[in-house]
Amino acid sequence: MNISRTTTKVFAFFFLIFAGFISGRSQDSINVLEAGTKITVSMDNEINSEVAGVDDTFTTTVAEPVKIRETIVLPAGTVIEGRVTKVEHAAGGGKNGAISVRFETIRFENGEKRAIEGVMVNEPKAASSKTSLWAIIGGTAAGALIGAVTGAENGALIGAGVGAGAGAGASLLKKGRDVRIRTDEKFEIKLVKQVTLPVRDY
Repeated sequence: MNISRTTTKVFAFFFLIFAGFISGRSQDSINVLEAGTKITVSMDNEINSEVAGVDDTFTTTVAEPVKIRETIVLPAGTVIEGRVTKVEHAAGGGKNGAISVRFETIRFENGEKRAIEGVMVNEPKAASSKTSLWAIIGGTAAGALIGAVTGAENGALIGAGVGAGAGAGASLLKKGRDVRIRTDEKFEIKLVKQVTLPVRDY
C-alpha cells in the first residue's frame, strides 16, 4: 500500500513539473518572433540613392499587426528603426543607383526596445527605362531621312549609320536612375534571427 501511495505521489510530482514546463514554454512562445517572420511596414520618410549615405538612419511603422495564435504580439503603429548599409549613386552610361538597408531596432509604445536583425524581402530597384533604345532607333531613322534627302550614293545607309551612332552616343551619356523608397511605401521585412518581445498583459 505504501509503495502504491509513494508511486502515485512521485507520478503526480513529475506530472506537475511537466505541465508547468509545457505551460511556461507556451507562455514564452507567444512573446517570441521566430527567424523568418515577415513584417509589413510603411516607410516614414523617403530615402534614395541620390542623397543617402552609408549609416544614415530611418524609421518605418508596422502597417499590419503581427499575430501569434490569433494574439497580436506586434501592433500596427510600432516603430522599427533601420540603417543604410550600401549606396551606389546613378551614373552616366545608364548605370542605375542601388541602395541596401538593414533593420536594427523595434521601439514599443511603452518605451521598451528590442534589437533585431532584419532585411527587406525584396531589394528596391530603379524603374526601368526604354529611353536608350528609342534614342538609337530615332537617331537611325532621322539619319536615314537626312541621307536620302541629300541624294548621295548610299546616302540613306550612311545617314542611318551616323544617326545610330549619335543615338548610341546619347544613350551612353544618359544618366541612370536613382533608387528610392518613398514615404508611405509599404514593403515586407524578414527577421534573420529570433527576437524575444517584452511580456505584455494580453
